[in-house]
Amino acid sequence: MHFIPCPNRLRPLLLACKDKASISKTHALMLLTGLFMHGSSNGGLMISYANIGDIKSARKVFDVLPQRGVGAWNAMIIAYSRIEYPVEVLNLYRQMILEGVRPDSSTFTVALKACTRLLDLKTGEEIWCRAMDCGFEFDVFVGSSILNLYAKCGKMDEAIVVFDRMPRRDLVCWTTTISGFAQSGRPVEAVDMYRRMQKKGMEGDGVNTGLCKSWGLKIGSFCSWNMPCKNVISWGALISGFAQNGFAGNALDLLVEMQGCGYRPDLVSLVSALLACTQVGFLKLGKSIHGYIVRRLDFDRVLGTAVIDMYSKCGALSWACTLFDQINSKDSISWNAMITSYGIHWHGKEALSLFLEMTKTNLKPDHATFSSLLSAFSHSGLVEEGQYWFNRMVSEYKVPPTEKHYVCMVDLLARAGRVEEACELIDSMNAESGLAVWVALLAGCCKNGKLLIGEMAAKKVLELNPDDLGIYSLVSNYYAKARKWDDVASVRKIMKKTGMKKVPGYSVVEVKGKLHAFLMEDKSHHQYENMMQLLDKLDHEMRAIAYVPKTEFVLHSLDEEVKEKMLCNHSERLAIAFGLLNTGPGTRLLIIKNLRVCGDCHEATKFITKIVNREIVVRDVKRFHHFKNGICSCGDYWVGSDISLGKQVANIIMGNGRDKQANIAIAYYYL
Repeated sequence: MHFIPCPNRLRPLLLACKDKASISKTHALMLLTGLFMHGSSNGGLMISYANIGDIKSARKVFDVLPQRGVGAWNAMIIAYSRIEYPVEVLNLYRQMILEGVRPDSSTFTVALKACTRLLDLKTGEEIWCRAMDCGFEFDVFVGSSILNLYAKCGKMDEAIVVFDRMPRRDLVCWTTTISGFAQSGRPVEAVDMYRRMQKKGMEGDGVNTGLCKSWGLKIGSFCSWNMPCKNVISWGALISGFAQNGFAGNALDLLVEMQGCGYRPDLVSLVSALLACTQVGFLKLGKSIHGYIVRRLDFDRVLGTAVIDMYSKCGALSWACTLFDQINSKDSISWNAMITSYGIHWHGKEALSLFLEMTKTNLKPDHATFSSLLSAFSHSGLVEEGQYWFNRMVSEYKVPPTEKHYVCMVDLLARAGRVEEACELIDSMNAESGLAVWVALLAGCCKNGKLLIGEMAAKKVLELNPDDLGIYSLVSNYYAKARKWDDVASVRKIMKKTGMKKVPGYSVVEVKGKLHAFLMEDKSHHQYENMMQLLDKLDHEMRAIAYVPKTEFVLHSLDEEVKEKMLCNHSERLAIAFGLLNTGPGTRLLIIKNLRVCGDCHEATKFITKIVNREIVVRDVKRFHHFKNGICSCGDYWVGSDISLGKQVANIIMGNGRDKQANIAIAYYYL
């Protein structure tokens, strides 16, 4: 063994180490030669461990250091930040202050970034005060970080004070401030700030994109249309803004208008238009855009991946597979997109086969690849495969699990009834678990009647103050199932107090190249009478072959006949009827629904496909259901929880002997 006299020689050695074995040998060398006492070497050692996903070993090195300078603290703090553990970042920052170590610009920047991720304004302002005391008030990196925190928390008066005092402002600072005003509902200030930026001679296309993503697109449109010289970039920014905010129709109209003004769509415009087609299931237009790309542009990996995603999410998985096979030079994004596509169509085993094929190439699976793979296992209920590859992800591929990976695994275990194992997995997380993890656990508890663990999960969800009405509904459903009527009433009060309203369910069907949308009990359509006659005819035929309406999904105290009538008026049922009336025999129907598919409609659609001898594909907010010959591709796996919950809640609240307290809760529940 040769002694290494200079600590600087360890840096290239550590950078060359790509696995734990080689890093451990270098670690041992440092201990034997005394180089472990050098602070700079220790920082490199921690970074090396962190880079292969071994955050625990990095932390062990940090914890046993005899002397920890700011470099060692920063190395550990940055390691936690890179794997998105903001709580650990702040814990280390506080410990650093208690031990009397003076933070530098990097420390304050990363700590403020953690506060932004957590929307922890109080801690962020404390850090900012200390940064100013330490002389970093005019540091561009620290200033940008506190500016972003104020903007994300809606504190724009404080943000503009910081902004105005900054000695140097880059485009990121301008964009942060303008978007902050837009997101806070202050459009006038946002436009004024945009004009200030223009006077400084800064390019504004990136800001247009940011505005389009934030405030209902009104400001972004205003800025774009008032630009003295519109170009392909500004058109693309606006189309992208509409598409990313869910305004698919506006995005597609703009694409047509852009060409009418003599501009040739670029990559950004076309990718955004494909996204818009994906959102509404507009397969015909998606095909047209694909054709345009083939005729006019080089079919590169970016466009190829976007087209694959469009075909997959418009229900044409076979075309997505064909196109994927035709791409000569696939990058990891292309592979990830195809693995995801298999997952949402219930082909978990095919997703695994594709993953294994990817591992035989020169590409190394990353965190996004494993997110796609674990999600595919979750969709298909492949528990053993999920556990096996989660463990190999960490041990063999050195990918540190992020919250997305944990959410997939908790969802997979909990829905399979293994909620205790899901809890153990949550407890093993190196950082505090977020909202999505607890929601996944609660959903599994609801499905499998695990009321004790569900109680804990429900409390955790409420503590994290979700801003999604669907999450509050899940919590409310759990409490109703557990007969905790006071808690049901409390959750409904929270929903009412915050002003959240239920998003109305709608379904869209493409017929002869045009999209047709339907709401529940939508009597405004000119073919409504014909649609209801067809549904009534189908209802009689379904009953003749053992269909029984699942009226427990109508959670109202009404006559059974009225409930059955309401079920026939669900938006997906109307969309199916319209499609059957206006397409030829054997034509495949694709229904896009913005909410989860109703349990009764799921059952009815199986019967309808058997009667009309057609394939009907329904894409709900989570995944695809392929109905054919009376069978659904999900095997009823993803409606079981809804059916079980609906039955049990209905039995509880509609049964005899209901007390006054229950009646009060029900009144809140059905508002």
